[in-house]
Amino acid sequence: MTELLVLLVPREVHDDMVDALMSLPAVAGFTVAAVSGFSREHSRLSLAEQVEGSRRISRFEVLHDPALRPTLLAALAPVAGRDRLRYWVQPVLESGHIGGDPLTPPLE
Repeated sequence: MTELLVLLVPREVHDDMVDALMSLPAVAGFTVAAVSGFSREHSRLSLAEQVEGSRRISRFEVLHDPALRPTLLAALAPVAGRDRLRYWVQPVLESGHIGGDPLTPPLE
C-alpha cells in the first residue's frame, strides 16, 4: 500500500520545502498547490491575513511507502524550524497512470 503525506507550509518556507523534498532519494515526485488556510488561531496570522481572514500557504502532497514515513518526517522537520507545520497522512487504495503509449515505459 501507499500513503499520501499532505503538508501545509507557509509561503516563506515554500522553497526550502521544495529543496528538502528534491534532496530525498525516496521521493520520486510531489505536487504543490497554493491554497488559503483558515484557522481559529488568529494570533498566528499577520495583520493583512487577519483582515483577509485566511493565510496563503502551500499544500504539498507526497506519495510514499508507509515504512518511509518516520524518515520522511524527520528529514522535513528542519524546514519547520521553530514553526509547526500541519500535516496528515492518508492511505492510498490505488495509484497508477491512465492512457499513454503502452509500448513506451512511463517516466517516473
